[in-house]
Amino acid sequence: MRHRWIPVLIAGVALATPAFALQSGEPAELDTVLVVGEQPGPGLWKVSKEGHVLWILAAHRPLPQDLHWRTTEIEARIAASQEVLYRGNVGIGANIGLLRGLTLVPAALRAAKLPEGRTLEDVLPADTWATWRVLRERYLPKDKDVERLRPAIALERLRSAALRRNGLAGGPDVFEVVGRLRKKHKVKRHALPEARRTLRVGNPRGLLKDAARLEVPELACVVRALGTLEEDVLRERRRAEAWARGDIDTLRRLHRDLDAERALQENCGGQLLQALAAGEGPEAARAKQLLDDALWHARWASVQAENEWLDAARAALEKNASTFAVLPLDDVLRADGPLSRLRAEGYEVEEPR
Repeated sequence: MRHRWIPVLIAGVALATPAFALQSGEPAELDTVLVVGEQPGPGLWKVSKEGHVLWILAAHRPLPQDLHWRTTEIEARIAASQEVLYRGNVGIGANIGLLRGLTLVPAALRAAKLPEGRTLEDVLPADTWATWRVLRERYLPKDKDVERLRPAIALERLRSAALRRNGLAGGPDVFEVVGRLRKKHKVKRHALPEARRTLRVGNPRGLLKDAARLEVPELACVVRALGTLEEDVLRERRRAEAWARGDIDTLRRLHRDLDAERALQENCGGQLLQALAAGEGPEAARAKQLLDDALWHARWASVQAENEWLDAARAALEKNASTFAVLPLDDVLRADGPLSRLRAEGYEVEEPR
């Protein structure tokens, strides 16, 4: 599972950015996504016991924008199934209502910017600034406001633009495609409830004020990430293309098992909250509590969602001759993931050919 709870965690101080892998190297021109024409997508994982079958499609995003996905096999499996099973999402929210959240917007905007009116040119090392300028002109040529944002937030804006430029936005949505086919063949939908946890954010206004005064604790992380951004986008593109071609070997090579704590450590935006928690005074104590609570809730909400899916999968295998399910690709490939657990329980698990 990708750790999509991280932006919600840092939203408590309005400093969210998703986790991003790091590497080093000179900025390089990237070609456009090479996947063209109709592609098969990944094959289906097959879990079976006593003649009953569970077909699993591994969902991935982002997918190539121009991908034409050949869905013949999954349509046949859905049509022959008695049920389509969806895992529940993991939701980590904050106890800040809409009206209260609106009153915090000005403070959040101030916290998202560099203190004292500085710009990225003022805080980035000269060689990193040169790299930033090249990348910004390539992917964000019209966005001048980004220069006043904190480095971690500017990095995420740049990364999103680089993904879009390389065709990794607006591709097919696996869940929408499966849902359309399920409705076409009038197959029962079984969507498990969200495993939702709520974080108590004490004095969010105070946290935002402290965040606005932070220097740039994420600087070293951003320096590394900027030097590797295009290589990381290329890795995302390779994953997307491998999914489109049904290249399971490449997907396995590019897969990384990340737990919640490791994902936060690799997150440049997460380092802002960690810096708040490392300070002194009541707001630092609140930030540390928020960080500890978020990691705990993320870990156990993920366990809850997986256990509930496994219970539903076992029940479906017991009662249905055929069931179709959708799971995130990272969960399917994880060494200790749900398919490994089913295999250990005696179910036969076959990978796509």
